[in-house]
Amino acid sequence: MKAQFYSILALVLTLPIFIFVIQYLAYSQKISYSVSDRVISDQLHQLVYSIELDTEKAMEISGRRALLAATNFVIDGGSPLSDATTNTTALMLAGAINGTENFMMINNTMPNWSHRISSKPVNFDVSLEYGNISIENIDGFSLRIGMDLNVTVTDKLSIAKIEKINTRKFVTISLLGLEDPFFPLNTQGFIRRIIRAASPAHFSRNVVAGSENSSGTCSGVVTFNKSEDDNTKILVAENLTDVVYSRHLGIILEDEENLTGQIDCYITGNSSAVDLANETVTSTGYETIYIDEQTKSAWSMPGSANLAERYYYPGNGPDFLHRLEENYTPSTNGIVTFIYVPELEEQSFEIEDYSRVAYMYFSEQAGCQKVRNSPDWFGIDDPHAAEFNLTELTTGESCYTWSPG
Repeated sequence: MKAQFYSILALVLTLPIFIFVIQYLAYSQKISYSVSDRVISDQLHQLVYSIELDTEKAMEISGRRALLAATNFVIDGGSPLSDATTNTTALMLAGAINGTENFMMINNTMPNWSHRISSKPVNFDVSLEYGNISIENIDGFSLRIGMDLNVTVTDKLSIAKIEKINTRKFVTISLLGLEDPFFPLNTQGFIRRIIRAASPAHFSRNVVAGSENSSGTCSGVVTFNKSEDDNTKILVAENLTDVVYSRHLGIILEDEENLTGQIDCYITGNSSAVDLANETVTSTGYETIYIDEQTKSAWSMPGSANLAERYYYPGNGPDFLHRLEENYTPSTNGIVTFIYVPELEEQSFEIEDYSRVAYMYFSEQAGCQKVRNSPDWFGIDDPHAAEFNLTELTTGESCYTWSPG
């Protein structure tokens, strides 16, 4: 009887331990599965994030190369595109334009990139699709490419799955460094021009408006040092204390003074002259000031001085997509540049009395008038004179013309 008692007692004592061990093992297995699920889920999210980043990079590369290919197609063929957006999209998708394969797109179409991205050696099943490509002008100097992206990633055991449908992706493509199709299209390929943003960005600015006690016309680098002895520079000062006239080409003075007989070129009577001139020089890095007798003002005119640099300015000119189509219709956020007459003369092109704004000149838009403190060949139409702050400096004189021979 005692043996039975002790056997039952032992069973009673060990049963809870046995139950505890079974439950512990089951719980541990559950925790193990839970941790494993979380690890797989985290890996899926990281992979999807990586795919999205890779796709955006692919859009940038494919889009930029498509624009280069489209530009070369226009320049080499001497004919504009029929639809720049459609043709560029075709290059990104099929690597061809008007059915002709373009070597610049070899291994750089979106299908090429999609295959590379989805074929990366990972322990997941990846499905990558895209569509609805859009291309639009942003500010004249860049385009925005948009695309719908569908991504599905599943682990091999079908434990977890992430699916993102119609995620709209955008990238910005810089146009700096690309060729402007307008110039080769209008010069039989003799003149080429790269898109470079103007620096400083302003063409002309009225810096200091003087009083009636202002006279003369001159242009020179600004100095704020009264003791500097350089008669090619224009002094900007508060008053005449310690001023030696012979040291300076011209003077811009805050106090109002009549300097007739003392110096030929001067602006006086603007109490903020020093601050205004200093702010302009500091913010733009352009140190030359032009004193204009007719407006009795001092001007900063880097645009006129830098015409030989062939810069581009933001403005109401055709955007890059329009230029690929030889479409001279202005865009709200387009770009504007000016013809450089000396290079046209070098190639024996006749110089007409058209606005020197390039797209206006190439589309034979009359109404050109000369601008003070600019090369003799330069001129502009009234709307662009207002846009570039040149209206007060136009002379009313027709622009220079020239014929070869």
